[in-house]
Amino acid sequence: MTDTTKQRHDEYGLDRIPPDGRTFGFADTVWTWFGSGVNTGSWYFGGLAAALGMSFVLSYSVIWIPLLMIPWAAIGYIGYRHGATTVATTRPSLGIRGSKLSGIAEFLVLIGWPSVNSYIAAISLTYVFNYEFGWPVFGDPGSTGPLVLGILITAVIQGVIMVIGHEAIRYLERVAVVLLIVLGGWETWIVMTHWDFSNVMAYTAPDAGHSPAFYIDLAFGFCWTWAQINDFARFSKTSTTSTFGTWLGINLGQGWFMLVGALGVIGVALQTGVFDPNNSDPSSTIAALGLGLVALLVLFFATISTNVTVLYGAGMGLVGTFETRRPRKTLIWVAAIQLVLCFLPLAFSSFLSYFETFLNIVGGVFIPLWTVVLVDYYLVRRRRVSDRDMFAGERAGGGTDSAFGLWNPVGLVSVAAGLVVYFILSYGMTGVAAVTTASIPSIVISGGVYLVLARSWRGVVSARPAT
Repeated sequence: MTDTTKQRHDEYGLDRIPPDGRTFGFADTVWTWFGSGVNTGSWYFGGLAAALGMSFVLSYSVIWIPLLMIPWAAIGYIGYRHGATTVATTRPSLGIRGSKLSGIAEFLVLIGWPSVNSYIAAISLTYVFNYEFGWPVFGDPGSTGPLVLGILITAVIQGVIMVIGHEAIRYLERVAVVLLIVLGGWETWIVMTHWDFSNVMAYTAPDAGHSPAFYIDLAFGFCWTWAQINDFARFSKTSTTSTFGTWLGINLGQGWFMLVGALGVIGVALQTGVFDPNNSDPSSTIAALGLGLVALLVLFFATISTNVTVLYGAGMGLVGTFETRRPRKTLIWVAAIQLVLCFLPLAFSSFLSYFETFLNIVGGVFIPLWTVVLVDYYLVRRRRVSDRDMFAGERAGGGTDSAFGLWNPVGLVSVAAGLVVYFILSYGMTGVAAVTTASIPSIVISGGVYLVLARSWRGVVSARPAT
């Protein structure tokens, strides 16, 4: 393999990553996903769930979320086995051309996440600006200007790092993880030494606002939208690394920081006597607990670390959609687009409203999509998928040499069915969704429809034996 070819394999494109081009060991993968999970979104999410009490957050982050992440981690095996990106992974279930829809979905979801995290990072910077220049902090009159400047700084820095590529991301994650471990441990120590543990565990908000089913739906939207899983799993050296390493890293990271977020919000509520979900962001918690300037800067750096990973996935989604041979130019466009979108939360009445709306929408897309991918690969095809079909692509004159065909109508209909069920329950039958969730019925319908249609339309899901 030439140096030029190896660089192309290592960084970008839809080409299969051969064994000698895979650079992520078990520790690299665990640290990368731990660093992604230890993020301000996880902290904020845990703070919201604290309304139902610390016992709920414990079972939520330690038991239920790791269980629902098992199917997601199984997707990583597909990427490892075929050296395939997230977009290429969906080719068997959606078709060669149909998989481009997943690339668009990956791009839209992952370009949206930085708008969440960058806003939280910008809140941290308003406190930093206050320390240095005396400017208003987030929530005070006149704080919009410092907030806008914070968003701009965050978006520019993360865009530049993302364009550099996945090796830069790996090293950035290593530094960020260490700093976040210190910050999370510091906040945990502050809360647990200032308040009796029994009081922390007994606390529940006077008005929880939502049912446990609502938070389960948010968890699916939060966890299953790590759509870039195979953009990194394809670099894994072993199958264990791509599955268990990925699963372990993300659950250790986001599970712990959900607990940290809940502890911080409950600590502030015990201190002030007021629980306000709008103040669940880490910066407000850090400021209220008196952790200081260094903690706020660590939080800002950690957000950058998470966002570059997400933005890289967004870029790979576009590369997969348009099969471009100039991927770095695509990533530059991604950096520019995310800079604009990072200001989107300012258009909503509150950041809480934006956060919940965003998770609900992206969950509705990826819950049926990943369900169909898993049912197709493991239950219908039983892993009998060849690399020749996976990477055949489209012919210049139209058509494809892949047995998957250009479109897989079975997969497209099944995803659409699950998506419709999710949004009907989520927005039209909220009383039902408060009991059943919208996610679980969507999984059952999309997976069930695929199994039924695949049996009655066998020609569509046929493929050559794996090679």
